[in-house]
Amino acid sequence: MTIKIIACEVMKEELLRVSSGCDIDFEFISMGLHLHPEKLGEELQHLLDDLSGYSRVILAFGLCGGAARNLKAAGFVLTIPKVHDCIPLLLGSTASYETFRSEEKGTLYLSGGWMNGERAILSEYDRIYQKYGERKATTVFSRMYSSYRRVLFIRTGSERESFFLQRSHQIADLLGLSHQITDGNISFIEKIVKGPWDTKDFITVPSGESINEWAFYEGKLEM
Repeated sequence: MTIKIIACEVMKEELLRVSSGCDIDFEFISMGLHLHPEKLGEELQHLLDDLSGYSRVILAFGLCGGAARNLKAAGFVLTIPKVHDCIPLLLGSTASYETFRSEEKGTLYLSGGWMNGERAILSEYDRIYQKYGERKATTVFSRMYSSYRRVLFIRTGSERESFFLQRSHQIADLLGLSHQITDGNISFIEKIVKGPWDTKDFITVPSGESINEWAFYEGKLEM
């Protein structure tokens, strides 16, 4: 039976790249819903409730602010990475993410997929700028990102990566942050598509059961 993957559009390009030749159905969700975890959870559950004919459904998400909490599998095995957001997926592991986090907690992580979203930082800045002027836009963004110290751009081999890298430099300049670049690692994304869906990196829920939020913390470093 075909596998279904429901994923955040942030990882769309990477997921499609590694799934070439695989018998998988994809559905991608707008990253804008991450601003409203409750709505994201409702949308995911609605999609899950409407599915049939799949042996396994994989959510290419993390806990995402609680959005995955209590999502129920119905008629299939439900699998989700044991992460809190997509950054460990782009870096290859939670351990890699923890390394960067220990270096600087105030890190704004960017990738091509993230910046291609509908509520990218520069687009939002331009919207506020056009409506309220430069002073207001600068004030708003200074407050929004006051806890950040650096921008870290994650290379994943995006077709427009040079463009997005340039934009990430612009974001760093706009926010007055340092800018760094690191190579991503798509091994975690490959596991989402091809397995193995082991208990170290994944939560697997049998049909009729729901995702337990505490499962995201089992065997992991404090996040």
